Amino acid sequence: MKRHEKWFAGVMVVAGLAVFLIVSGGCGKKARPIPMDAFVPRAVENLKIQKVEKGIRLSWDEPEKDLRGRKLKDLVGYKVLKKFIGPGSDLCEDCPAGFKVTATLEIDNPKDFHLEGATIVWIDRDVKKTGKYVYRIVPFNKNGYDGAVSAYVMLKAGQ
Repeated sequence: MKRHEKWFAGVMVVAGLAVFLIVSGGCGKKARPIPMDAFVPRAVENLKIQKVEKGIRLSWDEPEKDLRGRKLKDLVGYKVLKKFIGPGSDLCEDCPAGFKVTATLEIDNPKDFHLEGATIVWIDRDVKKTGKYVYRIVPFNKNGYDGAVSAYVMLKAGQ
């Protein structure tokens, strides 16, 4: 092998190693690892939104299974995520930016919501501005792990 061929082969090995390290460095998502035996809830289903006299009414069905399809045993509650999109805002309804936890509902302490059969009902009374209100629901388990995020629902208010 000639001298320049050895040099090129060495450069290729170093470049290949650099690419491997960059690619294998992870996806960039930083969160606590979920143990294999954690029962992480599936997303809530049948999420509905409705304007009512006292605000905005959200209702949804409780998930019955975890992400692996097993019966859900450790559901503790729900985080209600809310995003307000005012007139002229560049936020979009379905992008993840802009959502904030507006309520944490614990199943064992139903002071802020009520049940209608197996359906959870919560009313957002903090609705004052003209614009779009977008919501998502995140169930969580007793270990504090968030489950899958629901699809979003949106309502235009003050029109």
